[in-house]
Amino acid sequence: MADQHRRVAILNTPDTPRHARHHLICIIQDMLRNFGVEVIHLYGTDTFVPADLLFVHYDRSVVPAAVTRFAQRYPLHVNAHARDIRKHTYVDGLLSHDSLYEGPVIVKSTLNYGGEPELNARSLLERVQQRAGRLAGLKNAPLMRTKKDYRVFDHIREVPGHYFSRHYVVQKFLPETDGEKNVLREYIFLGNYHFENIERSTDLIINEDENVSCLPFQPHARLLHMRNRLKLDYGKIDYTMIDGKPFIFDANKTLGLGEFHASTRFGDNYSGMLSLFALEIIRILNDPGIKAHGPDASWSALRTAS
Repeated sequence: MADQHRRVAILNTPDTPRHARHHLICIIQDMLRNFGVEVIHLYGTDTFVPADLLFVHYDRSVVPAAVTRFAQRYPLHVNAHARDIRKHTYVDGLLSHDSLYEGPVIVKSTLNYGGEPELNARSLLERVQQRAGRLAGLKNAPLMRTKKDYRVFDHIREVPGHYFSRHYVVQKFLPETDGEKNVLREYIFLGNYHFENIERSTDLIINEDENVSCLPFQPHARLLHMRNRLKLDYGKIDYTMIDGKPFIFDANKTLGLGEFHASTRFGDNYSGMLSLFALEIIRILNDPGIKAHGPDASWSALRTAS
């Protein structure tokens, strides 16, 4: 199906372990290779290697501008302009310490994965300085690394003051229910393919991969708007449906493998989605009408095409 001379480069952060298989892109990569596409990995922007398409898989909530400039050296690119997905820039129901809101609230880190990728990339000096700051009694509460660290309060008045800072978001807590279960919805996408993954749990804060059902769907206009706002060609948006509208509380552009860590044994629905994602990349590679013409042109323009 694909021209075997086509090459896709995946751009990772410099500190990404070589040959790591922690993300869905690894499964998409395997499928591309099965279709005859060469796939290579880059680690940081120090070295330019020619390719037909650059897939920016930079595991940071804020991506340096240098990464976007580097991506524009390639004829086609994915997520080159998705530079800032900190929660305080886009989520619904944000609250401040003086908000007049009477319902329950939830506290999370503004950074994806609780800022763990940023923490792991710190220099030794930065680690020592942060440690010294804590010992000196500075108000520097630890970042929330997983959903287990999220805090739910019955009222905003109960939220400790240090959570109203640039490290966290305080948000209205509006769970969606289905009978006795709580519902988490994930809008997962690449190019023109849209899937909804639904998870149900008796837990208020739902962890990944519980009763997964992943099927094609037509996303709500608010989800498409948010995707365009964040400039995401590939990724997912977490939400619940409240009064018929999506209530958005997270976005991600480097999707993890979850319980399928280091495994290709997905359910049929999930495998079908990833196969279509690989085919979508091949469609872009083989479509002569899709080219970049100038600094603002990219595959991103296809987000609104269907």
